[in-house]
Amino acid sequence: MKNFSVVLLAVVCLAFAGLAEAAKPKKRTRNANRVGAYGVGFIGQSSFTGDHSQNEQDLADTLENTGNPFQGLTTESKESAVGYNATFGYRFNRYLAAELGLAQFGTMHSKASAEMDFDDGRGFVPVSLKLAFSVGGPIVSAVGFLPINDKFEVFGRVGYLFASSERELSSKVDGESGGFGSAKGDSQDLVMGIGAAYHFNVVYSVRLEYLKLDEIGQDNRSGLEDINVIGLGMLVRF
Repeated sequence: MKNFSVVLLAVVCLAFAGLAEAAKPKKRTRNANRVGAYGVGFIGQSSFTGDHSQNEQDLADTLENTGNPFQGLTTESKESAVGYNATFGYRFNRYLAAELGLAQFGTMHSKASAEMDFDDGRGFVPVSLKLAFSVGGPIVSAVGFLPINDKFEVFGRVGYLFASSERELSSKVDGESGGFGSAKGDSQDLVMGIGAAYHFNVVYSVRLEYLKLDEIGQDNRSGLEDINVIGLGMLVRF
């Protein structure tokens, strides 16, 4: 929720800046009106595409190995999450731009749940173990554009994510949360993407983009994940 509030505030600020800029007289040609500084607020769905069945099995084994009687053991993985991105860029001409963004790709997790008897008089109570992975960080990109007409263009992205990732193991017993620990990792990872943009006017555009990130994280600490992102962004020119 904190990440959502930050991005929402950034988008609102960009919108007000765009409205103020739109109120000023502009002397731009149709071909030149997309050159200069801009900001983008982006929201999308992150899909963690790896095989998480081993994580589920490890969590289930941990519950079984406690030695306490249990029943109704189930496992699941949540492999999609909402991601956010706030970006500032500069377009040098119709065909090339540089961008600096701050992204959060959300959290995926694997979970094992059961009812367990701790021989303390409560009987069987709900217990769960959850292994979560989250990642985000700054992205530096070069973006190449291919204008189709005055309103529509396609683009491709090549950049680097300076990722900060975390793998966290947590527990819950009869509604009370507890933490087993976490491991954090840092990495630099290639980001590639393709997309399309529609220009409403000289100030506002909307973007649809697909991003691909492979082996994000630090192998010997947080572990690695593959992520695909499909998202929608609102662009405002300054």
